[in-house]
Amino acid sequence: MTHQGPPPHMPTAKAARRDWLGLALGVALIALTVPAGLVYTFSAAVMPNLADADDRTFFEVMQGYNRNPVFPVSFTAAFLLLVVVAILSRGRTGRGFAWVVAALALFGAVFILTIGFHIPLNDQIDKVGDPAVATDLAQVREDVEGPWVVGNLLRVVLVTASLGALARALVLHGRRSSGPQDHGGSPTIPYTATPHSPARDTMRP
Repeated sequence: MTHQGPPPHMPTAKAARRDWLGLALGVALIALTVPAGLVYTFSAAVMPNLADADDRTFFEVMQGYNRNPVFPVSFTAAFLLLVVVAILSRGRTGRGFAWVVAALALFGAVFILTIGFHIPLNDQIDKVGDPAVATDLAQVREDVEGPWVVGNLLRVVLVTASLGALARALVLHGRRSSGPQDHGGSPTIPYTATPHSPARDTMRP
């Protein structure tokens, strides 16, 4: 009579962690494209177009952007998701973790640059008050516009590199997950029971 072996083992915590890491990598990559697109749009379109605008228009547009909650929310969400990915991938071997750390470090630099450099410049823009009645627009613009543009170009480079590093980590994770699966135990091997033979129990002289 042929008997089937025990049912396959349930996925281990390690396998479940691998699944969560793959999901987190994908979500973080999508989230990171939002601030990447924002800073690139400013460098490629917004600031070049404002360069030829009059002072009043420049401040009205920039003050409007400063009041937009999309910017702080998208930057913060992307950074926190990268932290989650780093935590989930902690202790893993291979190059995937190194790429995650690189992505976090690069976007961390973008985050610090935004808080320490661009936000103070934005505060200067807001402090002029209503552009229709302010009298020092030209001087403030001269102080903030050039540094803002250069700093944003640096953000574009850093966030693009961060995107590339995170994409590489996701590719390596996909390759690792497509290999042999870890089910937490030895493979189940069907076995065949040897039929009982009464002759084996017969006493020999």
